[in-house]
Amino acid sequence: MGNNIKILVVEDELTNSLLLKRILIKAGYEVKVAHNGVEALNVLETENFDAILSDWMMPQMDGIELIRRMREKMDILPLIIMITALVSEGARNYAMESGADDYLAKPIDVDDLMSRLRDGLARKNQSLQLDNIEVIKADETKYPNFVAVCIATSTGGPPTLIDIFKNLESLGNPANTAFYIVQHGPPWMLETFAQRLQRETSLNVLLASGGLESNAGTIYLAPGDKHMRVNPRSYRITIDDGPKENFVRPSADPLFRSVAEAYGRFSVGVVLTGLGRDGMKGAMNIVHVGGQLLVQDPETAVAPSMPRTIVQAGIPHTMVNIADMPEQMLKTINNVSSVLKKLKSA
Repeated sequence: MGNNIKILVVEDELTNSLLLKRILIKAGYEVKVAHNGVEALNVLETENFDAILSDWMMPQMDGIELIRRMREKMDILPLIIMITALVSEGARNYAMESGADDYLAKPIDVDDLMSRLRDGLARKNQSLQLDNIEVIKADETKYPNFVAVCIATSTGGPPTLIDIFKNLESLGNPANTAFYIVQHGPPWMLETFAQRLQRETSLNVLLASGGLESNAGTIYLAPGDKHMRVNPRSYRITIDDGPKENFVRPSADPLFRSVAEAYGRFSVGVVLTGLGRDGMKGAMNIVHVGGQLLVQDPETAVAPSMPRTIVQAGIPHTMVNIADMPEQMLKTINNVSSVLKKLKSA
């Protein structure tokens, strides 16, 4: 039974909305119906819901835009299940990357819907267990040749990254640092972005490929549809097409885990604007090995979900207004680099 669980159905087609409402009420849930994204946002201003079942294609405001607006306005999000006649793998990936927790194709299989709803609500209701995150260990007796900065970003990332690296130039590029970036996006977009970023910085920008040696003064950008990692023994780049994490590939979590293992306390994690929660588990590993974690103030993010997830998880971090991020990055890198230099010369 629903046990007073409230669900908002967002569906412009009257027959479908009535069908969903009837099914959910029969299962014991409290149900309200909105007929487009605008109407749903108005309802959400005055009422809280445990789950939202939303159509994608609707007049005035579609389901994807509704999710985006919810992530901008709401600190704690309900379970979001997208229900749509768009059944391609590309449509599913787009919906999940936009922030949906699950995706169902029409016509609706009632048993499947109820099962996914129960499982999704159970996951949402579980408190975040940071002690369940895989703990990465770093060799504290081994000192890398330089500091590593790993950056996670998604929606709103390209202009944010360009601003950061342009301003680093004006402040004075940090010496003895390699930058590893996961920017969510398809292969063509990341190829184009690598070229665009290179025009804005004197650092060497490389779209990463397997076997590349890690060097200071270089930015390594994860390629589309591939995870990027750093080998903890050779420090070379590895690329793989392993399972998606957080519904995306490339994902920041595999990169952050590998950087934590390879560079230990000489690693700096940076989580910037983006939808979803990619980078949260990896950020915990950076902190666990003694690295530093900088998080964009969600209030200054185009898409606040990724940085907000770090804050809500209670992971130790330094929150930074995006306008101050280049200066804070430079300060943090130089401090870590200074410690590394002293230890290596001792």
